[in-house]
Amino acid sequence: MDNIEELLRALTEDDDENTEEEQGAEGIFSGLDPEMLIKVLTLFETLNKPDDNERFLLALKPLLREENRAKIDSAIRLLKLFTVLPLIKGLDV
Repeated sequence: MDNIEELLRALTEDDDENTEEEQGAEGIFSGLDPEMLIKVLTLFETLNKPDDNERFLLALKPLLREENRAKIDSAIRLLKLFTVLPLIKGLDV
């Protein structure tokens, strides 16, 4: 019986703490601009979407020597950077 009471107390204490954390979280997000969030989400969406150049480089990767495979990864990162730079410039941060 004592174990059940302790468990119930622990559960109710966690609920009180979660409520306080949720109220604090609202304060954190209250100053965010929704338009900026949409722009940032678009930026991440662009980063995650592979283009034809990336698919081509990934197709070549298994055909290369081990030391050249790392260069493919670097090239893909550069391609993504060049794709995202105009979007970052448009964020007006």
